[in-house]
Amino acid sequence: MIVLALIAMMALLAAPWFVKMHQRSQIRSAAFELETTLLAARMKAVKRNQQVSVALVSTPTAQPIVFQTNEPPPGAGPTPIPRRLEIPAQAAQLVATPTGGVVVFGGDGRLVAPPPAPTPNVIILKGPVGAINQNTLTIETSSGGRVKVITPAVWQ
Repeated sequence: MIVLALIAMMALLAAPWFVKMHQRSQIRSAAFELETTLLAARMKAVKRNQQVSVALVSTPTAQPIVFQTNEPPPGAGPTPIPRRLEIPAQAAQLVATPTGGVVVFGGDGRLVAPPPAPTPNVIILKGPVGAINQNTLTIETSSGGRVKVITPAVWQ
């Protein structure tokens, strides 16, 4: 009985740590999903030598965050084909997006942005939603098309 009580006590002490670790992995996963989507859009723009855009749609917390990639079909006119990637609403929320919430890559892989455009384009995710201690992750897209995720030095 004493051994079982000790095991139960250790499990109770470890539970908050596991919850925090799960929350960190959710926001980190959301940030890397966005990074992957931006990089894929950039590669498609270079491959097709056409502009490809990624729209960041922030919805109420009951709905997921939607990253929508608009790209022209090969050999077709300017009509875009929407492709959607949804991040669960509890994982992260968009705090800041580039002007208009759109990141556009040109056919050369560089960032195409209407002037005046801040360089780098910054997307800020904060989460997990509803947690007492939230972490902030930044996704930067430079004018040359480089995409990188900046994680906090100290996690909450």
